[in-house]
Amino acid sequence: MQGNTEPLTDYAEDGVDLTLIRWFLSLTPAERLRFRQRQINRILAIRALNASG
Repeated sequence: MQGNTEPLTDYAEDGVDLTLIRWFLSLTPAERLRFRQRQINRILAIRALNASG
């Protein structure tokens, strides 16, 4: 089986940052879930601060 010899690029033709996708896919499912949950908690905290002021 012959591998792909082209170097990986950082961005797709449409401008999508492929490094972030590769990083996220390198995480285990549990790590992905923890990361997303932390992001949700941060968003909820920001919303609560905005609502109180």
